[in-house]
Amino acid sequence: MKKINILVIVCTFIILSVNANAQQVVTSAGDYFEGDDISWSWTLGETVTETFESGKITLTQGFQQHFSLYLSQTINIPAGWSGLSGYVNPMNKSVENMFSPHLPDFTILTSFTGFYYPVGGVNTLGNWNSQNGYSVKTESDFDLTITGTEINPPMVDLSMGWNLIPVLTPCGCKSVDVFDPIADLVIVKEVAGPKVFWPAYKIKTLEYLEPGNAYMVLMNENGGFTYPPCANDLPVYKTQERTQNHTPWNDVMQTPTSHVIAFPSEVIKMAGIQVGDFIGAFTSGGLCAGKMEVNEFISDLALVAYSYDEYSNQNNGFKSGEILRLEMYRPASNERMELEAEYNPSLPNMGLFANNGLSAVNRLKVKSLNAYTKTSLFVEAYPNPSDGNFNLIMSQWPENLQIQVIDTKGRTLKVIEPGTKLEGSACALNLSDLPQGIYYLKLIDSGITRVKKIVIN
Repeated sequence: MKKINILVIVCTFIILSVNANAQQVVTSAGDYFEGDDISWSWTLGETVTETFESGKITLTQGFQQHFSLYLSQTINIPAGWSGLSGYVNPMNKSVENMFSPHLPDFTILTSFTGFYYPVGGVNTLGNWNSQNGYSVKTESDFDLTITGTEINPPMVDLSMGWNLIPVLTPCGCKSVDVFDPIADLVIVKEVAGPKVFWPAYKIKTLEYLEPGNAYMVLMNENGGFTYPPCANDLPVYKTQERTQNHTPWNDVMQTPTSHVIAFPSEVIKMAGIQVGDFIGAFTSGGLCAGKMEVNEFISDLALVAYSYDEYSNQNNGFKSGEILRLEMYRPASNERMELEAEYNPSLPNMGLFANNGLSAVNRLKVKSLNAYTKTSLFVEAYPNPSDGNFNLIMSQWPENLQIQVIDTKGRTLKVIEPGTKLEGSACALNLSDLPQGIYYLKLIDSGITRVKKIVIN
């Protein structure tokens, strides 16, 4: 969470009364000062052309004083990935100069147009652009201070497709105030966070746009908005404490690219899922890369699943094309259960992970009420790619194994039941009747699911 401090430089001048009605030179003086954060120039001594008197104050044209009003915004950048933007147009726009005091804690700054990665010696961003939002990764948290001028008007242009937008107001605003009037809006989501504003499913867990943060916005057409004036009913933004993990799953690493899955409340209830249960999204390697708690049935819910982070040494997320395997955990009975989902075909990804993908669940089925146990399996398909003839090898062959052949739209094209085989043996799969392209072998047994990507060329 970001914290904001505003430094306003106030200059007070005492203007001496001068009884002068004719043109004259009041004085002849002036100077110029320039520091790190401010420049200031003034001139005394122009010819008097007009005098205005009111009470004890006399203003005489001919006195000139020019000064600039500078703002200073301090943003707390947490460790890991987060969104970043500023409501101040900085005097020093070089991203290298802005982040140089914070090396080596600072890792990378990215936008839709480039990135600054000091370890790799790459800077395609050049200068900070106040009209952009950014994704930033750090090893440790630090405070970034931006000093400059006010952005006026605080207007954001939105292009058709995905946008990464800044927050251009020091007080933030309510999401509904700026997004409800936009007819062509599809969805808004946090950068590296679980909050979502998705009008089609009435999901509005993203209640506020917070200064210092940045947000992903998907549009059907071009549009835009202007941030409203500061209101008194906005909250005081405080740094959030890290949410405790109340599941047996690993901690989820939040990365800047994600896939959002909508869960209508009626679908959750019909599946027998209860308030207090957790739903997680798992990679083919068994890693939890997104989870949510079922805390109510009043509104629909959204699960955010995160992508693999190429700037990390850890196994940490989904890769494009992976099946989003769902699992449920019930703390009340300490049970883990696998969920089988059917997806809405009107959304583009249908349960296959895509960078900035969208899916919606039409039906959920709890496959087992027994405690879930993970079995270590070695699975390989070769040759891969091939002309459609593959050999599938597994370290163990469960007796009731089912192999589903799935296309990139999530459709099941074939179901194969190989039966019992010797450990380490291979099963020949003839898929040469399928068109060229990418497919997935989904291997299913009670309590076990594995996915293998294959290519027919």
